[in-house]
Amino acid sequence: MEETMKAFRVNAPLKMDLENIPIPKLNDDGVLVRVKAAGICTTDIELYDGSMPYYREGLSKMPITIGHEWSGYVAAMGKNVTGFNVGDLVVGDISIGCGKCENCLKGLYHLCTDRTELGVIRYDGCMAEYLKTEGKNLYKVPEGITPEEAAVTEPAATALYGVRKTSLNPGDRVAVIGDGSIGLLAAQIANYSGASKVCVVARKDIHRKKIEGWKIALVNSSEGNLKLNVEKALDGQVDVVFEATGNPDAYSDAIELVRPGGKICAMSITGKEKIPVDLDYVVTRDITIVGMLASPNSFIPALAMIAAGKIDVAACISHKFKFEETVEALEFVRTKASSDKIKVVIIHDKI
Repeated sequence: MEETMKAFRVNAPLKMDLENIPIPKLNDDGVLVRVKAAGICTTDIELYDGSMPYYREGLSKMPITIGHEWSGYVAAMGKNVTGFNVGDLVVGDISIGCGKCENCLKGLYHLCTDRTELGVIRYDGCMAEYLKTEGKNLYKVPEGITPEEAAVTEPAATALYGVRKTSLNPGDRVAVIGDGSIGLLAAQIANYSGASKVCVVARKDIHRKKIEGWKIALVNSSEGNLKLNVEKALDGQVDVVFEATGNPDAYSDAIELVRPGGKICAMSITGKEKIPVDLDYVVTRDITIVGMLASPNSFIPALAMIAAGKIDVAACISHKFKFEETVEALEFVRTKASSDKIKVVIIHDKI
């Protein structure tokens, strides 16, 4: 095996360079993966343009190889790694905990105070030819799932974790604010998880046919009275709202939409230190706001749902770029170059 690899490194805000760097060395618990496909997340854009809150908090530092949504083939393993073979198509958790602290022992490894996050916190990511991770964070991709589809496992697992955090009840009426990949995946998962009716709230109709094909309603937020239109689409008040845009103003909509005693799940980072929220309204209506981070313990069920056809991840892939076009792909997402963008995936076409 060669000793160096190509990697796209963020060296300063909006400055990403293709560099030759050493292929990561493995410890006894490590796995080297040859990356096949990588998805672009809003977090990647924030790490690329310098707006990511983790920079302010000192958790993330440049230079860094970003990217945490990926699939690839096992290239090498440490001696303690079992259950995998070289050549296996795999995906992996973003959060890597110490495995020893109280949170890790509770299964909350994404809250480990000493954690790293692949492509985000003190750990290089997947916008490279190879990445290093640990065997405990790795999952085999079931047969029938393509590498491109597998690269959407992480956002699917994130959406699944958000639905789980709300303890969604059978028969609940659900509104999802946002028609990006997380929003569309959360809507599908809520629909499959027993919600009586689900609607997606979006500012455009461009994905209406796709969404309605999943037996999910779409409400255009730019037309008429949003609350009335959502309740009409759902045949009643909203039990659970998922906010999946990262737009600070959307939280006012979420609070207005949810019924007294209902729940709001905050699924996206706003990038703002503070946002205006009518807390008195929340308190006097006994509304629960649930935060969520990453996708702990959610990859296995997410992969099972994708393999069973319960989540249509292929329909969420709107654009593909070659590995050599990584900077162009990031700029495509950052500048909102296409109105029909959902999930952009970078493909290594040489393997």
